[in-house]
Amino acid sequence: MLRDASIEEKIKLKEWFPNLNVDQTVVSGEETSAYNCIGWTIRAVGAWIWPGDTLELFDTFYGMCGFERASSGPIAAWGIDGRDMKHGSVSGPHHGPRWESKCGWSLRIQHDLNELESPDSYGKVVAFYERKKAPSESMIRAIEVVNEGRFAMPTNEQIAVVRAAAQGLPANLRAQFEQAFAAWKATWSAPHVAISSNPRAVTYVREFQELIALGPNIIPAIVEKLLEPDNFFALQLYDALQRRHNLIVALDLSSFEVFQGEQGRARRTIERFSNSLRR
Repeated sequence: MLRDASIEEKIKLKEWFPNLNVDQTVVSGEETSAYNCIGWTIRAVGAWIWPGDTLELFDTFYGMCGFERASSGPIAAWGIDGRDMKHGSVSGPHHGPRWESKCGWSLRIQHDLNELESPDSYGKVVAFYERKKAPSESMIRAIEVVNEGRFAMPTNEQIAVVRAAAQGLPANLRAQFEQAFAAWKATWSAPHVAISSNPRAVTYVREFQELIALGPNIIPAIVEKLLEPDNFFALQLYDALQRRHNLIVALDLSSFEVFQGEQGRARRTIERFSNSLRR
């Protein structure tokens, strides 16, 4: 689909990107949290992928995909600097005549490269990547699995274990959690979060700290929230409160599981947590 931005969308886009010619901007994809900018640069449309905050981590991720840093190339990595990365854009076949960006969970747009420059959003282009080798068959299959939704989901037994643990919380704590979580989730659509692909963006709000103040006892309720696929941002809360490091599923840029994004990490967290309760 290709369309012009609506008046309301133009207003939002101009606020985020002051240099953007919104009258020439083409919307190529609607709002969704299924994937983000990094996922789109490698055509993974079922995963919210974030390599990490540094350019070196971007190098590692794109190297796994067959790309290397270069003076120019079809992928542009954005950041305030190499230690504070923000975004990825892509160009070439299937992406229109200019550049294309999936803006966090917000719209996917086609634009001129320099139009997204802004110290308050993505900063500037700090690196380009060009393809040096074809993607491996293993990588192609891993992305196909994600795009087709064929990855393993929590089992009925795991779901039952998690729900039982959450229901075991004291009623007053459960009520506090539900109220605080709803307030926090409402902030996920705030402007500074909407265009960010860094999942930690959801933690920079007062509502997140109010949940942290409830303490680790709410962890079963957090994992129950992860049973809903669009709640994968709740991993940020789980990771912050989980004191048993063996129950935290860390990002591994050397594994093809990275192509499952935060959604895959959420599923593996559910599995690891539920298994720990059954021992």
